[in-house]
Amino acid sequence: MVLIIILSLIALLVCAFALTAVVVGGSAFVVVFADVIVCAAILIWIIRKLIKKR
Repeated sequence: MVLIIILSLIALLVCAFALTAVVVGGSAFVVVFADVIVCAAILIWIIRKLIKKR
């Protein structure tokens, strides 16, 4: 019985650690690549404005 409780606690800790790693990794990915996406969107918007002016 004690072994089952210990294994269950270890499984819960591993799940919590994995969930935390996925959340932190995903947020880091968004922070790093969001700047690139916004910069590309601004460049496309400026190019469209310049093309419409002509």
